[in-house]
Amino acid sequence: MLCVTEASGVLMRLPLLVANAGLCAGLVLVAIPAHGDTRPNAVFLSVTAHGNTTLKAVYLRCPGMTEGHPYGRAVCAVIDAIDGDFNRLPSNPNRRCTEENASVTATMGGLWRERSISWQKTFPSACALYAKTGPVFRF
Repeated sequence: MLCVTEASGVLMRLPLLVANAGLCAGLVLVAIPAHGDTRPNAVFLSVTAHGNTTLKAVYLRCPGMTEGHPYGRAVCAVIDAIDGDFNRLPSNPNRRCTEENASVTATMGGLWRERSISWQKTFPSACALYAKTGPVFRF
């Protein structure tokens, strides 16, 4: 990508120049890997109800952008411990749920340790989802 540096007609194009300078600075920062990592670990988590109505969704970048999830740092640690394999999520056997039938589907997609990961599973209720996935989908 080419960064614009021409200054003729500055007053008319000032917003464009400012936006372009910000974009170019961002490209430089993205090009510098943090601590030798080539790509950040990132996942998109969502919970949908019957009929594919999205109830909630959140994006996590680990480490770093975890503010959108109330347990973001802990979730990043869990995903790291299971190496991105959501089939290995630790469950909470002590959590008891009623037998309500309000199914929800949890979906995850992202990039972890430079490989694409994805997972999807339907649970009979939100309680069952939380019991089987711990804090990961509790946002």
